Amino acid sequence: MTTNTGQAHYDTIVVGGGAAGSVAAAALADAGKRVLLLERDEVLAGRARYFDVDGYRLQWGPHLLEDPGSGITAILARFGMTLEHGPTNDGMAVWDGGHWQQAGEFYQSGRADLARVAGEVASLDLDQLDQLDQVALGDWLAARTDNRRVTELFEFMAVLEGQTGRPQDHSASDNLFMRSLHLREQRKPGYSYVPVGGFEHLFEQVGALAQAGGAEVRRGVSVAGVAVEDCTVRGVYVEVGERRVPNEVLPLERIDADTVILTLPAWDVLGLLPGGDVPAWYLDLVARMTTEDARGSWIGFYAALPEPPAVYTPRELAVWFGTARTGLPGFAYTHSMLDPVSAPPDGNLFVCGVACDLAAVRDRRRLATVLAGFEADMEELYPVLAHSTFRVRHVITNFGLKARPGLVGAMRPHNVVPGIDGLFVGGDTFRSRSVGIDRAARSGLTCAELVLGERVGGLEDTWRY
Repeated sequence: MTTNTGQAHYDTIVVGGGAAGSVAAAALADAGKRVLLLERDEVLAGRARYFDVDGYRLQWGPHLLEDPGSGITAILARFGMTLEHGPTNDGMAVWDGGHWQQAGEFYQSGRADLARVAGEVASLDLDQLDQLDQVALGDWLAARTDNRRVTELFEFMAVLEGQTGRPQDHSASDNLFMRSLHLREQRKPGYSYVPVGGFEHLFEQVGALAQAGGAEVRRGVSVAGVAVEDCTVRGVYVEVGERRVPNEVLPLERIDADTVILTLPAWDVLGLLPGGDVPAWYLDLVARMTTEDARGSWIGFYAALPEPPAVYTPRELAVWFGTARTGLPGFAYTHSMLDPVSAPPDGNLFVCGVACDLAAVRDRRRLATVLAGFEADMEELYPVLAHSTFRVRHVITNFGLKARPGLVGAMRPHNVVPGIDGLFVGGDTFRSRSVGIDRAARSGLTCAELVLGERVGGLEDTWRY
């Protein structure tokens, strides 16, 4: 290792150029700090990419955005960028007991109960949600209604947001957080959309945040660890040079900084934390976030179709707790109805998926069996799939963590790393709330404010954690 003697000294180094890292770097640079943002890939927010298949644009990464307005939308606006919300879903089709039902028909008998429970959810004190981190959503609802349809409606929405798998594993705190925000800000229990121009355009905006704010951005940089002396951050170690063979060990160089924010997934952060200085209990907590049982994963497929396979309306979201062959909870919708750039004018891009344990995903023969069964199930639910011009099977293993009781909110590692002065962690696998990109953006804002020691002006209404 070599000590940095010639390079600039930074106030903060942010590692990871996704939504969390870009927001954190932008907020700190806006506050006048000297910030360096380091990204391993050559592009920022590398998971938000499109791939062209026969004129269709298939998304690698997120499908829908959940922010009702006060999250990443407000954050981008604060730093001079506009996030335009595309068309929103206009209905929900529920596969229940072997047949389809519209959501409105599904809970018809419980309208009064639903209105009463929704009123309570909308008025929840979000600062008290930590008290529900170990409570199941179903248990919270059971204390307020004995109408099974009302309870299942909330559980179905949890499946659609992809926060976990089985209904009994849905956390109360994270799911009620989303319901409360949607009800307050959009006056509806669910609000899903694709940004105008698609996610690629969104991440161009997010990626430009830090640089536009004055932060220095370096791409293609691999961080090997955090430099710590006397329990105080001194910077980060980065690899120098290019590998000539895959197993070449590259020399390291130190880049100096007073504070470091790691916005990588917990399974990547674990290898960067200085184990001899960080308390063992905190390392164990981070390690808990990296287990196969904790990580969320989905399998599914895209299909190109001559017409949108709607049950009731073209922009509906469909959901189920289980289908005949797989028995797994999942979702389906016509992506091109919410993201028009994803399909040619004469085509429709359909996407569907089911939650599946990471162990099953990694067993290729088992995965093939589950996918075959799932495709057969979907053809029964949507006979028009027989006319698809292509299908692309996909696996998502970088979805984040399951939002089940005991694995959310205050049960996740805090953003301030104990034992090390000046070290912070953020992103959607650490202490945070919301879903996906919005969760990451809110977490990045949290980290910046922890470094600054104060709230960022103009974002007082954006809830952190």
